Amino acid sequence: MKIDRISYQKTFNIGSYQSERIGVEIELNSGEDAKEALSTAKALVHEFYMEGIPQQVETHSVVADNIIVPIVDIKADEPPPTKLTKEEQQKKYLTDCTTIEELNTFKLLVKNNPHLQEIFDNHYKTLKT
Repeated sequence: MKIDRISYQKTFNIGSYQSERIGVEIELNSGEDAKEALSTAKALVHEFYMEGIPQQVETHSVVADNIIVPIVDIKADEPPPTKLTKEEQQKKYLTDCTTIEELNTFKLLVKNNPHLQEIFDNHYKTLKT
């Protein structure tokens, strides 16, 4: 058996029901050890992940010394998203509605919450005009 290429990929959970797959492929030269190359590939993937890449990134790869190395360009104009509180999420759900029909689906949610009811009523007035 001849092994001439090693590939390693791992999927990492990045939160909010999202994941990111990071992988590397290594082309072996004659006489190189496949297990050592696999260990190198695994180490590269984990090292890249541990560097704390922001969620808002554009990635591509380049080949250097027969190793595919991921390159990351961080979008400077888009800061990484911050986690919203439950109340902030609910407010966003209400204010993101674009039709009265869509907004009406939240009537039960706001019924016993005066603050959300106020947001609901104000957005309803905005959509009605």
